[in-house]
Amino acid sequence: MELFQEHFKGKVGLRLELSSEGRYALRALLYLAWVGERVTADRISAGARVPRRLLARILAKLSHGGLVESEQGRGGGSQLARPAGEITLREAVEVVEGPFVINRCIMEDRACGEGAPCTLHEAWGEGQRAILEHLDTQTLDEFVACMPRHKFPPNTGPHG
Repeated sequence: MELFQEHFKGKVGLRLELSSEGRYALRALLYLAWVGERVTADRISAGARVPRRLLARILAKLSHGGLVESEQGRGGGSQLARPAGEITLREAVEVVEGPFVINRCIMEDRACGEGAPCTLHEAWGEGQRAILEHLDTQTLDEFVACMPRHKFPPNTGPHG
């Protein structure tokens, strides 16, 4: 065990990352949950730090996925389509990113599912299922409850 710990000492662990669009979608959803009312795209962009040029596409995907309701014109804006306690992180991410799946075989240079499963297929699939099950238990309201009421969380760094 010591050799294993020594080998990984100071190294960055496995990173499961979302695309910029996925991160911005989560910010927008959390902002809408935090505000709790219909707000303009300009307000979402400024408050959630989502580039305005990308926000329209993100809101369209979230609306198409049934997570956001948007109205155009004077008095228009966007709001959550359902209570924040009914929107899971998995659903929020998959609406924008698409379903989480293993795309490439770990052991061979081919798409996963082409041919017989590789040696690692079952273990990797179980890990993926565990992550998805966890994301299915996490709802927007749980995170909003941890945010200060007077100000949406500030930018805390280059990936904040």
